[in-house]
Amino acid sequence: MISKKIRELFVSMMEAYEDSTPVAYDADTEQYTGYLNQAVVNKFIDSGLLELIDNNVGLVTVLINDREDFLSGFASGVNEARLGRDQSYADYNANPFAFSVGYEQFLYMNKKPRLLAGYVCHGFINDETGDIHVQ
Repeated sequence: MISKKIRELFVSMMEAYEDSTPVAYDADTEQYTGYLNQAVVNKFIDSGLLELIDNNVGLVTVLINDREDFLSGFASGVNEARLGRDQSYADYNANPFAFSVGYEQFLYMNKKPRLLAGYVCHGFINDETGDIHVQ
């Protein structure tokens, strides 16, 4: 099980799509910028999953190393949870951690289905388009 703080950090990055989200994503540089939990960010910098680009008085800019694998794993986790399957596929995924974060985020959001109305996040079905949102 992924802790709430860790899930919130990575989900905030997967939700980044416009200036109105707490974390901004720059498609040109693939950098995420926002007021992120510094202790959690440092943990993942030390583990090599994130790379610190800038820290300006708490406004942190990071890159996700192997971002494509992370995005794929996260979306796969969301999909498996949406289909009602278990997390066993995580072991076969290129990024089992991202798979688990996506899986757990879908379960969390699905506890209160009204939360899914209008929700935009990588790997989730976008209500407006009917397609899976891709970052």
